Amino acid sequence: MQPIRRVLFVGLGLSISFIGLLVWNIPLGDGEDSVNYWYGWIYFGWGLFGCFGLGPLVILYGLFKGLTSPPK
Repeated sequence: MQPIRRVLFVGLGLSISFIGLLVWNIPLGDGEDSVNYWYGWIYFGWGLFGCFGLGPLVILYGLFKGLTSPPK
């Protein structure tokens, strides 16, 4: 993998993790409506997944895919 692509993948992973951190920290709210209640949990779950799942996966792919791919 070219160094430019590796840097772009690492930058993309960092931005996904940062956006996931922001979405994860949105307050859930105290609404009486059950739709409002589940709507907050959707943000929380996707933020948690983006911050600790998808973001680090993309970062590790950008870091280690270039090290293990065969030279051309």
